[in-house]
Amino acid sequence: MELDEALTTPRRVEAWRLDEGSLLALVPELSARMRQLDALRVRLVHEIDERCISATLGASSTQAWLSGACKLTPGQAKKIITAGRSLHDRTDVADAFTAGAVDMDQVRAITNLLDQIPDLISGIAPDYVDGHYTDPVAECTQQCTDYLVAAAEHEHSADTGHRAAALKSMLAADDDGPPPDDENEQLNELFASPTAGGRVRIKGHLDKTSGEQLLTALSALSKPQPGRNNTDGEPDQDPRSAPQRRADALTDIIRHYLDSGDAPGEGGEKPHVTVFVGLHDLANATARHTSDTDCSDDGDTPNSNGSSRDNAACGGNEIGDTERFGESGNEPHGNSESPRADADEPRDPGRSFIRRGPVWMPWMGPISIRTAAILSCDAAITPIVMDDNGNPLDVGKTTRVIPRRIRRALDARDCGCAFPNCGRPAAWTDGHHICHWSRGGETKLSNLVLLCRFHHTMIHKGDWQVFIGDDGHPWFRPPKWIDPDRNPVPAHNRRQLRFIS
Repeated sequence: MELDEALTTPRRVEAWRLDEGSLLALVPELSARMRQLDALRVRLVHEIDERCISATLGASSTQAWLSGACKLTPGQAKKIITAGRSLHDRTDVADAFTAGAVDMDQVRAITNLLDQIPDLISGIAPDYVDGHYTDPVAECTQQCTDYLVAAAEHEHSADTGHRAAALKSMLAADDDGPPPDDENEQLNELFASPTAGGRVRIKGHLDKTSGEQLLTALSALSKPQPGRNNTDGEPDQDPRSAPQRRADALTDIIRHYLDSGDAPGEGGEKPHVTVFVGLHDLANATARHTSDTDCSDDGDTPNSNGSSRDNAACGGNEIGDTERFGESGNEPHGNSESPRADADEPRDPGRSFIRRGPVWMPWMGPISIRTAAILSCDAAITPIVMDDNGNPLDVGKTTRVIPRRIRRALDARDCGCAFPNCGRPAAWTDGHHICHWSRGGETKLSNLVLLCRFHHTMIHKGDWQVFIGDDGHPWFRPPKWIDPDRNPVPAHNRRQLRFIS
């Protein structure tokens, strides 16, 4: 099928009837024709603008008439009018546009540079050659036009924009004046605003150097991870969208930075995430979201008083916790509540009397108990005894849920996220208690496993189960919809092994 035939009655074109050769030929031809039609519209609109025809129709401007007559936004209409004005007396660029060799964005990039050339080379004096003076502006304009138009015929608009920016930097005077806006660090802005829905909205703009650093840091961490959710070794697609992958990458970068201990102090402490939660609330939550076998597979059962050696010193009082952010003291801490002072009214052990809610953070406010359970796995804990009115009565010593020496041994054993087919570096993982410490699980290698944040959340949902096998390494039981027999799967760094019961 010929393109003209298709354009005559486009509704009758049945794409499924076309062979592969016709499809592959028609699309580039159609794209070139669309560029030609854009150029024709620009020329026609420019003539209307020059004659001020829109005023005879009662329109306030050509832009207002074009926006209403063609169902364009005011911004789109303005681009068309600006393109027509910028192409006046620029025959080479206009001819390339008319031929469909360049598109509207490329025209804008080229003409924007050409408009700036007189100012960029204003300090260059004309040369006296063969009895007459040369015009540096005219010569430079022609050279830049020839170069950019020739290049634009074989590349897309972003590349043309980069070429124009490079020419601008080459022509700009090398002086001590202010840098261009795209390189001016003083214009950088970043807004991070908590929303009414409990999330944080981020927006801003950075100079080129800072932007390059950010994109470089995000690039490696935001790549798709095939096989992210599976356990059969097949490279299924990463279900996350590109924005989701970038958000996860930014979160990892922030956590890794806080974990490094290089951040400046605030309020006398290293930066950390703080979560306040009652111990009984936390224990009840982990009991709801974990399997009953979690505390028995490896023999880690609660002792007679219902607490492990890690929290027995708290005397059964509720304690708070937060996420561990490294070995340099960047640990969050929480609070606890004492039994009620009024003995005549027995206290419900599952109820929290913290004034701000059962679980909360200083910056973001209340969070779910499930999130608190995830954060508490590898944290620093500060017990705070509270009265019924929320007044602190006593503050205990801050201790780590997972001591540094055990964390180092855990890193050496699991070599990163142990979840099958993951293997994220150990620096990006949390230490997860198989039997949660709030339920009496001990802090020892036989009750710990390294998990990245994604798989840590998955384990806390309870569909997947993890246990330590007779070989002393983590094994994972998939849910029944993945494997009806729920055959154990080895950790990522031991993925060639098979479980033998």
